[in-house]
Amino acid sequence: MLEGGELLALIGDLGAGKTCFVKGLARGLSLREEQILSPTFSMIQEHRGRLPLYHIDLYRLEAVALDDLGLREYLFSEAVAAVEWFERLRDAENLARLSVRISYATANHRSIEFSASGERYARLIERLRLG
Repeated sequence: MLEGGELLALIGDLGAGKTCFVKGLARGLSLREEQILSPTFSMIQEHRGRLPLYHIDLYRLEAVALDDLGLREYLFSEAVAAVEWFERLRDAENLARLSVRISYATANHRSIEFSASGERYARLIERLRLG
């Protein structure tokens, strides 16, 4: 359902499955899952599939601004931007996005909750519901 230009805010505890979620997302973008690694140390990984995918991990940063690391160029492009530890981005609450909250349901199961900030993402969630 992604068309490009989406901002996905990935939220969850360490080890909750944010990178695993991005692997599934990559599969939907015609990328091989094994190409997707946690970008904790590189912070930004670029992938080319059906749509470009920018996989960004802000874990190692206390707080980061949009203009740090050239993030503005990644987040507001024609690519899909999946940002782990999105809450470390200053002014994150002001950005239109699809938030993906991943939490532990049990040791082997996760709960995934989608929420929209902005009309575009509300429509995307509605399309997800309709299947």
